[in-house]
Amino acid sequence: MRLIQKACMFPNTMPSRAWLMLVVFLFVSAPLTTVAKTSDELPAEQEGDVASVIGEEERLELASAHWHMMPTGTMEPASLTAATGLLHLASGSFDPTLSNGPDLPEGFERTDDEKYTGIVLIQLHAPDGVLLADLVDRYELTVLDNLPDEAWVVRLPENGHDVLGLLRAEDSVRWLGAVQPGWRVSPILLDHATAVEAIAIVPTPDLGTGGYGMLASDIVGYGAKQASCDAWMCYASLESSSAMSLILHLAHDGRVLWTEPTASMRVHNAAALSITGVQAVQNSASFTLDGSGEMFAIADTGLDQNHPDIDGRVLGPFTQFGLDPSPADTNSGHGTHIAVSVLGNGSGDAAATGVAPEANLVMYALEHDPTGTFGRIGSIYDMLRDAEQMTARISVNAWGLNGNYGQYTADARSVDTFVHDKKDLTPVFSVGDRGSFGASQVSSPATGKNVIAVGASTTGVPGTPSAGAVVNFSSLGPSLDGRIKPDVVAPGVGLCSGLAEEAQSPAGASCLTGNHAGGNAYYMTLSGTSQATAIASGVAGLTREFIREQVGIAAPSSALVKAAMINGARDLGAADIPNAAEGWGEVDLERTVLPMDGTTVLDTFVDDKKSLSPGFGLLYSFSIDASHGLDMTLAWTDEAGSAIASQTESRLVNDLDLVLIGPDGTEWLGNDFSQGYSTTGGTADDLNNVERIRVAPGVLPAGTDNYIVKVMHRGGTAQDFALVLSAVATATPQPDLAVFDGSILLSSENPLKDDLISIRLAWVNQGTTAAAPFDIILEDVTTQTVLATATRPTLAPGVIDSYTIFHQFATTGMHTLRVSVDTGGSVDEINDGSNGVNNNVWTQDVEVMALGVRVVVENEDGTVPTTSEERAANALLTLDVRNDSGIDVPLSILHEGTGNQSVVLSATMVQVPVPGRDNFFLPSPDMWTRTFNETTAFLLSPQGEAGANKSVNLRLEDIDADLTSDPNNPRYVRAGTYVVEITARYEYQPTVAHTQRLTIEVEQLDQVQVVAAGTSGLEAVPGESAVFSISVRNTGNAPAQYSIDCDSEQRWQVMLGSSNSSQLDFEPLNILEYLPMSVRVYVPLVAAGAPAAGDTDTVTCYVTSLTDPTMNFTETVTVAVLAQESFEVHLSDDDGPLGPTYLADDVAVDSGQEVHMNMTVVNTGNIEIGLDVSVLPDNPQWAIQISHENEQDSRRISLTLGPGQTTNVRFIFAVPLAAEEGDSNGFTIRTERSLSNFRQNITTLVVKEELGVLLTPPVGSTVEVSIADTFTYCEFTVRNTGNTNLVLNWSHGLAPDGWMVGFAKPTVYLEPREEKVVRFGLVAPPQTPAGVDTFDLLINVNASNGGRYVEASQMLSVDVATSIYGNLTATDSRDGIFEGVPRDAGRVETFLVRNDGNVPLSGELLGTVVDKNGVESTGWEVSLSPTSVTDLAVGESVEVLVTLTPGDDVERGSSTFYLNLTTESVPISSIQRTASVEISTGSTGLFNVLPPAVSVSLVSVLLVLGVVLARRMKRSGELDNDDPGLVAPNAHERPDTDGERREKALDLGTSIDDLTSGEVSDKEIAEAIMQSMDLPVVPAAVPQGLPPTGMPPKASVPKGLPPLGMPPQPVVPAAPAPLPTPVPAPLPTPVPAPAVQQGPPLPPSGLPAGWTMEQWRHYGHEWLRRQG
Repeated sequence: MRLIQKACMFPNTMPSRAWLMLVVFLFVSAPLTTVAKTSDELPAEQEGDVASVIGEEERLELASAHWHMMPTGTMEPASLTAATGLLHLASGSFDPTLSNGPDLPEGFERTDDEKYTGIVLIQLHAPDGVLLADLVDRYELTVLDNLPDEAWVVRLPENGHDVLGLLRAEDSVRWLGAVQPGWRVSPILLDHATAVEAIAIVPTPDLGTGGYGMLASDIVGYGAKQASCDAWMCYASLESSSAMSLILHLAHDGRVLWTEPTASMRVHNAAALSITGVQAVQNSASFTLDGSGEMFAIADTGLDQNHPDIDGRVLGPFTQFGLDPSPADTNSGHGTHIAVSVLGNGSGDAAATGVAPEANLVMYALEHDPTGTFGRIGSIYDMLRDAEQMTARISVNAWGLNGNYGQYTADARSVDTFVHDKKDLTPVFSVGDRGSFGASQVSSPATGKNVIAVGASTTGVPGTPSAGAVVNFSSLGPSLDGRIKPDVVAPGVGLCSGLAEEAQSPAGASCLTGNHAGGNAYYMTLSGTSQATAIASGVAGLTREFIREQVGIAAPSSALVKAAMINGARDLGAADIPNAAEGWGEVDLERTVLPMDGTTVLDTFVDDKKSLSPGFGLLYSFSIDASHGLDMTLAWTDEAGSAIASQTESRLVNDLDLVLIGPDGTEWLGNDFSQGYSTTGGTADDLNNVERIRVAPGVLPAGTDNYIVKVMHRGGTAQDFALVLSAVATATPQPDLAVFDGSILLSSENPLKDDLISIRLAWVNQGTTAAAPFDIILEDVTTQTVLATATRPTLAPGVIDSYTIFHQFATTGMHTLRVSVDTGGSVDEINDGSNGVNNNVWTQDVEVMALGVRVVVENEDGTVPTTSEERAANALLTLDVRNDSGIDVPLSILHEGTGNQSVVLSATMVQVPVPGRDNFFLPSPDMWTRTFNETTAFLLSPQGEAGANKSVNLRLEDIDADLTSDPNNPRYVRAGTYVVEITARYEYQPTVAHTQRLTIEVEQLDQVQVVAAGTSGLEAVPGESAVFSISVRNTGNAPAQYSIDCDSEQRWQVMLGSSNSSQLDFEPLNILEYLPMSVRVYVPLVAAGAPAAGDTDTVTCYVTSLTDPTMNFTETVTVAVLAQESFEVHLSDDDGPLGPTYLADDVAVDSGQEVHMNMTVVNTGNIEIGLDVSVLPDNPQWAIQISHENEQDSRRISLTLGPGQTTNVRFIFAVPLAAEEGDSNGFTIRTERSLSNFRQNITTLVVKEELGVLLTPPVGSTVEVSIADTFTYCEFTVRNTGNTNLVLNWSHGLAPDGWMVGFAKPTVYLEPREEKVVRFGLVAPPQTPAGVDTFDLLINVNASNGGRYVEASQMLSVDVATSIYGNLTATDSRDGIFEGVPRDAGRVETFLVRNDGNVPLSGELLGTVVDKNGVESTGWEVSLSPTSVTDLAVGESVEVLVTLTPGDDVERGSSTFYLNLTTESVPISSIQRTASVEISTGSTGLFNVLPPAVSVSLVSVLLVLGVVLARRMKRSGELDNDDPGLVAPNAHERPDTDGERREKALDLGTSIDDLTSGEVSDKEIAEAIMQSMDLPVVPAAVPQGLPPTGMPPKASVPKGLPPLGMPPQPVVPAAPAPLPTPVPAPLPTPVPAPAVQQGPPLPPSGLPAGWTMEQWRHYGHEWLRRQG
């Protein structure tokens, strides 16, 4: 979880190069040669001939020659680097045995730091990691970091203090000590923390994913403005005032390894696009590479389907392979970040555009949302197959296994199998973030051969390492079998990409602009190989798009995409590829599709899906100017490697080699590299299925020469491949006729003299173009004769041709045959007698024999078979496997030659033929003996004489078979077909010989012994298991496999062996092999009393054979349920559970309170139990009642529960009225079955004050405001949820310009549990547009008591309603414009009507004069022009001329003129002005008839009375205005009694273009609200003097007199004056009357110094009593 306050932004820098469009056009439109043709063009009948060219024996020899065991290496000692004894810290170097290290500022040293953090430094006597590993294993240490020299930072185990002494005593340890807090902080921060704006924090590697969010939150709590964390780094921005405090906290935090200053962090995909060359291609190419037509499959945590950057391009998401059915990305947001990085289109912010913004997506959600667990259901093969069926061709997998690092796992093998089967899909996997753990830490399936394994490179984002290097967290290769891993690296640091709206714990800081409706930002920043994988996958998609659209290969293979990306990869830093950090370099789309040497564009040639058989190769001919360098990459999707071989053994199945031959015969081999480039003199690679040759520009001389490229298949099975070549090159297609091992194939390996045999001749055109017609010749070099000649037709490249002849050898002995191709030189070849290596001639030796002796199997009657059919039938033997362990073979050796001959008889070992290949044999699994009944050398007479034939018996015995030692458990001869070859030959003329093959059939016997053990008396208590076993022994004569399936009658869980399944297949059992299988039956936990004691379940197990359908063994057992006596208790009060069973949290209570608790007792066993429930209080004076059903007691009750039953026991604890704050009583509630079987809960009731305040907003937390000259109110409910008085202080957030907001009479004091309503008023600025959620305003209340504070706040959403409102103003701003109106002429004044609503205004104008009694005066004549307004636009105004003419009957005195605006008789607005007639000039009137002195005296008396009356009114209370007023919270000093400031706040007449916010200050608005408050009057000042010392006794008046200046008695506000009838005022919302208080409210500043609350209340009540 991340805590983000706001995003840090930096300018977007996107460096790119501008290439000539013409060059790009020429490159992408260059015609392809035949090199780019696929194997689909090969004639099927010729392609199939390859398998038949090589003989069976040659195939065996070829396979044997290319499969070897790796020789065992010899270990020899090597001297270690000399130790220095120094520790090199950032703040200085020192010898820890001689000094304590560099000086540190105060607070940054802690001698016992390991007690708090568990972190220590271990320095060894030598830099020997083996010794460290031994210490780590034995003491369970965790390595956090290394420190030069010879030191490591480690974390101690939980019992760390116990092992410190043992570690120091180790002979290998030189020094062990604490890591001072200051040592983990950059010296710059120690000296200048306040000058640093941002810091980078390295968390310890053992923090774990779940700890990063908490660390980020704590960093903010330490004083950072904002913070975010991921596995690589935390980032925090600083406030100078809290910087040093923050650094000090971090230095002491055991989760932090290092803290250093850094710049603000911001990066986005535009930076990654530039680094990977995508931007340059987009800027330069005449074509578009944007991912269109490509479908990506991403398997990750989930996806925000509505993210604007991918909306409408998502297929799915699918959840069938995930851990729950939800596709949402509810936790870290990792999956959405990956998806937007790959194919986001930048709709939310163009700077976040992904690599392939027009591609489509099929998404697989794998995360379990409730727990955040990431996993997969089913095989990865199935998931990839589903993606392939969804037309995805790039599979993005930013994850790996958490373990088995570097290993070729089952998942890796599954991926290899799929890609070998479906060669068009390219899986991309991240290698993991374990760069600090050393070599071979690549996670599987990235260890697969047919994947693209991606590491992470730097981006140069501020606060991170500069671009152009492998980042330190990226896992290192190679795989454990030595293969190059990673394959490539891609930018993976600080990438800004999509953030899911639903992500509850975003893994990164927000970045760029835009937010979801739910509050999350559109984007966040993450680092890791996951992010690098997303970038590399996008580049793979663009590479594939380029090959499809520009090269013309509609369905490029995965091998071709991989080869192209690797061929264009950039070597980072010093030239040193391939290496364990970057593999073949950093992906670079520009170098892939636009390879260049300076300004020279290189040509690129590709070949895809070209197939090769073992023992064959393909050659390509080019004219190359090698001075511009050369890059060439071969890749193939190999078969899945061995699943059972050692992890250090090679997993390569098909071994292809890439060879480059220069014009002078120099050879470069694939993957033979030195300092980043190919070298010569090395050996061929037999580990990797990617081979690369790279020649640097300028190494070879300028000028074009002929170069040969070879792809050779050294062994394995048929394999297709992809090849990419970039160079200044021109294809020079040439044929190359070649012969090979198998070009001469005889129908008989050792032909007989004068026998007619066939000889098939074969050759191949391994060149790159068709060969013209040519001649062939076959010669017998021994006899100097030509056996055959022929002219062959044109031969296409890659095609094998053959020619068959028949021949008889006239002589015995060795004959050397030679076949020559293109003897006339009619084909201009790459290699022949004139060019390169002559590969047109093949010679082969053939031994020709003569038949003079024959060996046959005799008939059953001992006679000799005479026909070939009889001899063949007699050679097929059947062994009686049930009765014999061997077989006797009667043989006759027949001499068919002349003269006496010494004959030797021999027999081969007993062998087993390879299925489907009868001429290939393997040794027999059983050991056999071959015994003749007499000597095998004898003399035979000439044919026809008595001694010409010889009878011999051959005994073949299987010595592994044994039928006699234990007749009940015989070991039979292994079933199968066996072959023995018997050869008779002349001893002194070995070429005269005959061989008879014997075939022995042994029938298969399917026999098995099944024994069940431990099946009687099975029983178990619920929740535990009963175990018995079923053992299977294969007593047949062939390997067999058996299956066991167990069924439970009650559907109880049955587990076989170590599995969780009730059905399991045994491992295949060899003959007489024995395997026991444990059967574990679990008795389910008790639920509702079942299973009851004595219940039983019947389990039936069936054993069947996969090889013998007739076998069916059944075993039935009964499992009984034992009695289980168990129960649970759960104690709760009105607020919920009271904590753990044995110890509950304290419960706060009030004096006199009855505390009710309920205890639920559940019988979780399966028998009836009796329980005693008792309560033991610490203070027995508190009243207690315990009750159950009809039983009630003060201390103990008893109850009985049947199995599965539940009951409730109720408790009432009475807190005494006299209990004071701090008093407590502990209650031990014990539920007891016996003295040893009980449950106990200890709950303590504590009388203490609680501070709590609850603020409830209006319905929906929304208020709708209409534009008007009155306030719109909403109501909040505030409740004191604690048990002490609260003084309230109200505040609100800042409203937009022009808005007037404030509280109306907010309550400032609440008694315990008291609840009041507080009104909040708003006035919208003129002409505010109507809308929903115009702005949000925070409403906050701070409640305090005695220096303790608690707050509550609510966010109020303000809507603006559609409002009709016209503002009326007079052009003459004086109030007296209608005073002294002449009776004869009247007076004309101009008023303005301005539409300050938000819709067009139509209405009627009405003028009227009201006398001082509020009665409309009929003596005034009022004339208006115009009398109405129609469709007055918002903001526009119209002048209204008002003429007032008094009649003769109008008396002197003040009246009020009202100008009202109504719409459909509904009042909209009104303005009033004082109206009076001019003073009379006659002699009437009081002052005209009185003498001047009397008039002066009368006026003086009136003035004195006015002053007295004013002072009395001031003392008695404040006037209330007739409108609700506004006041800031606790602002009592300047009441706006006449509403003057409010009038000015609402007056728009000064200038129709002025805004209200420019006329009235916030303080004045706050004072205006005060007019509507109805608060008890509090003292204007703190009472004089201090209260007496000490607390007064209870129930008595405190000693001493009340302080001076007691709080004045509250006065009832005067009733508001009625509004004039023509202008109805809005009715204020009723305010509840204040509750009767125990004393006067506290002053705004709180309780006066030195007073107690009891004194304040007492003196207040006393004062009220005295006042009556």
